[in-house]
Amino acid sequence: MRKRFDRKAWLRIVEAFLAILIILTALLVIMSRQEERADITGSVHEKQSEILEIISKDNALRNETITTTTSENNAVINNAIKKMAPNSWNFSTRICNLAEACGMTTPDKEIYVSERIITSTLDDYAPKKLRLFVWIK
Repeated sequence: MRKRFDRKAWLRIVEAFLAILIILTALLVIMSRQEERADITGSVHEKQSEILEIISKDNALRNETITTTTSENNAVINNAIKKMAPNSWNFSTRICNLAEACGMTTPDKEIYVSERIITSTLDDYAPKKLRLFVWIK
């Protein structure tokens, strides 16, 4: 009688081991099939900051930003950014007053946003906010 119980106990141990093995195998297969994406957040934000810094220091681009009346009329700035941005980027810019919320209708992708306040003298121009939206093609 004792041998019979020992045999059942060993069978349960083997069954439990096989169940755990099947679950672990399924988890490994699922994890290995996930798309591996490189984390480019740091490099994108670094490049965005560099571009906005160049625009804020360039007198012509800074004046263009400050004198722009509508957010859609910033072709000069977009052309300058296009020359500095990597080819793999799609981007959009918005120029707003400081008190405004600068939003945009976003594509269904991961978007990286940086902004810079562009000023001249408070007597001549009101400061503007230049926001750069970037997504990868």
